[in-house]
Amino acid sequence: MTAKAQLFLWGILIVLALTSCSVETAHAPETQLEPTSTAVPTATNAPNTAVVFKRSGGIGGANEQWTIFTNGRIETNTTTNPQLSVEQVSQLLNSLESAGFFELDPTYLPEDTCCDRYLYELTAVQNTTFHSVTTLENTPDMPEALQQSLRLIQTLLFANSNE
Repeated sequence: MTAKAQLFLWGILIVLALTSCSVETAHAPETQLEPTSTAVPTATNAPNTAVVFKRSGGIGGANEQWTIFTNGRIETNTTTNPQLSVEQVSQLLNSLESAGFFELDPTYLPEDTCCDRYLYELTAVQNTTFHSVTTLENTPDMPEALQQSLRLIQTLLFANSNE
């Protein structure tokens, strides 16, 4: 087979692959979330929950969640399942507080929510109050406190993985 014929076949294969693919992207919620003054534990946030980190969307259409409990136990729907100590969980909560996480607004979303970015939701407990913040990866003007908080949780969760 000639080089021209091979190149032509590769071109057809690429076009077929691209037209048969379906990629879902994460988009921010269309409605604005209303902040609550005092969140309370719910069935999804047990009283001994310290942090819940959700990551969805991206080019692979992820839908991942990690629930970190005060005793260091982690529940997840992923294969990334680190083990933490009570001290590590306490240090994480203290670091989130020092970063200013608990003073952040509930949402930081850009006007343009397109394309192939992760949607993050980070919930942490301070005393008995849950505080959640939702943002989209690479949101312009994302506060440093939120960037630092996301780095903290991802470093802790993915320290020994390929993520």
